[in-house]
Amino acid sequence: MLSRRHLRVRVMQALYAYHQSEPKDIRYTEQELLNGTKKIFELYLMVMQFFLEMAHQEEVYYDDLPTSALTGERKKAEFLLKDNAFIAWLSDNRKFSDLIKQYKINWQSENDLIKKAFFHIRQTDSYTVYSSSMGSDRVKDIAFIEWIYKEIFINVDFLRHMLEEKTIYWAESLDLAETLLNRTLESGKADGNFKVLPLYKDEEDDINFMKELVQKTIRDDNYFQQLISDKTTNWDADRIAMVDIILMKMALCEILNIASIPIKVSINEYIDISKDYSTPNSKGFINGVIDKLVIELREQGKIQKTGRGLVE
Repeated sequence: MLSRRHLRVRVMQALYAYHQSEPKDIRYTEQELLNGTKKIFELYLMVMQFFLEMAHQEEVYYDDLPTSALTGERKKAEFLLKDNAFIAWLSDNRKFSDLIKQYKINWQSENDLIKKAFFHIRQTDSYTVYSSSMGSDRVKDIAFIEWIYKEIFINVDFLRHMLEEKTIYWAESLDLAETLLNRTLESGKADGNFKVLPLYKDEEDDINFMKELVQKTIRDDNYFQQLISDKTTNWDADRIAMVDIILMKMALCEILNIASIPIKVSINEYIDISKDYSTPNSKGFINGVIDKLVIELREQGKIQKTGRGLVE
């Protein structure tokens, strides 16, 4: 399921698109935010269905091999993908099957791509070693699934291009879909009882958090811009990364409008996000500006936090 950090990243991406768009439409931005977040779950299901398709392609491959003139039998791998602990679980899991039907996830129109992806991994040493293994080892099975994901979804252009054509949300959703997949794999390491994860920890609460954050950051944009400008008079405005500006506005929005989140949590979250999405200097820059503004806003009595441990 998505953490609050992931939700903040989604809002940041929505706000970035909003500031690049003309005309600017808050309702459209909010709807795209929710639609794009839902697509993360669809991509998560699509990735897991991909492993079933690869296992099926492997069976087709061996079934199509000619029989041996000596033994009268077809060549078989000693260990097939369908026997992988994770793939076997997917194949038998009713909840996963129901979700695949509900979201209409299928690779039927991409049979040639599945075949191409299978032959891509089949030519690797990792596949040769794995398919010649005797018996099942859950840890090894999970490691192999993780390897396939990185080998195919991260490094193979033809698959990435296909998914880009299917959804405009592909690029921004891939990392988050991988997070869900990794947590699913982690859930089964101990006993093989993997879990299909929900997209949200608390759907209503998480959606409301994103909507409030995007709406109020846009609503108070001019005010936040003035606050930031007053503390960056020695900086060339054109040299301040737009992502940094957006992250600082979001931090201010949380600090001033969401009473249940501690100030330090908001600041630390956006500093952490800047490490992955902005410049090497963003961390110190954002921290310095927001720290100064918090002191000033607190003195003005504009910061109101409620709840145990939140009143400072």
